[in-house]
Amino acid sequence: MRSRRAEVARMLASARGDWVSGERIARALDISRTAVAKHVEALRELGYVIDSANRKGYRLASVPDEVVPTEVERLVTDPFWNRFEGGRVTGSTNEDCKALARAGVPEGAVVVAAEQTAGRGRLGRQWVSPCGGAYFSALLRPPLAAIDVPPLALVCSLGVAMALEAAGAPVALKWPNDIYLGWRKLGGVLLEMSAEADMVEWVVAGCGINVRRVPGLAPDVAVLEEVAAMSPAEVAALALDGMAQAYREFLRTGLAGLLRQYEQRHLLAGREVSVRDLAGAAVAHGEVMGVDGMGRLLVLTGDGPVAVSAGEVTLSREGMPGE
Repeated sequence: MRSRRAEVARMLASARGDWVSGERIARALDISRTAVAKHVEALRELGYVIDSANRKGYRLASVPDEVVPTEVERLVTDPFWNRFEGGRVTGSTNEDCKALARAGVPEGAVVVAAEQTAGRGRLGRQWVSPCGGAYFSALLRPPLAAIDVPPLALVCSLGVAMALEAAGAPVALKWPNDIYLGWRKLGGVLLEMSAEADMVEWVVAGCGINVRRVPGLAPDVAVLEEVAAMSPAEVAALALDGMAQAYREFLRTGLAGLLRQYEQRHLLAGREVSVRDLAGAAVAHGEVMGVDGMGRLLVLTGDGPVAVSAGEVTLSREGMPGE
């Protein structure tokens, strides 16, 4: 169920530039006209441009051009998402979402931001998160043992990729959690987890997607505006809806029900790669055979198949496109 504030934004947006009376909004949402005025003022503070006039009411002139909680809440369609927090700038949406998790907030909560000052990627790397991208973290509480959670990184990235693909962006996946446009990185997913006595307490799935080319973004990364015209809030909403659908399927069938769709989008299939661990030690070198039911990367080495659970994967010269 949408919050009252998101419902006010939805009613104004649905009018498509026409005036909507405060009385009509109040009656539809069963709140006072004073409460409507307070919600309108709060929306203005978030970046909505809303005109007002006596005897006419309110008219939405424009929505924020950045990711803000109310706009993402207005745009999502999947009822799984039930609480939206965040602001224009935060250190890390994952850290904010973990605080909600520790406070006992039910799954389906989301933290969004237009910019992160301390975003993180896999293996402890910094994730550069300037304004112009879509950054969010989602709280999940899967009824699983901790050992069964690792494939969820693949599931979340697949859900995001499928949603972007349906919106016209020809994205692909790089094991275990990266989203690519061509052979350049577009975004990624980072999972953090807490478990008790072998059962998962919570999982926070953080996602960052480069939407627009802005100062501070590395020139060699991809941005979604190259192939699709969408606002960061629209991208965040699409990605969340895709993630929710993939998460439900994962709980129903495990990775097996999604593995074919993942491998259809997997950049590394059939290519020669090298895998190293966090310390830089070699783990495997050979041709990628695919991904198994536990989400591990299968690499055919000179000594036979090796199942890789974690590590940094790079293409060998022989595996590069066109060679």
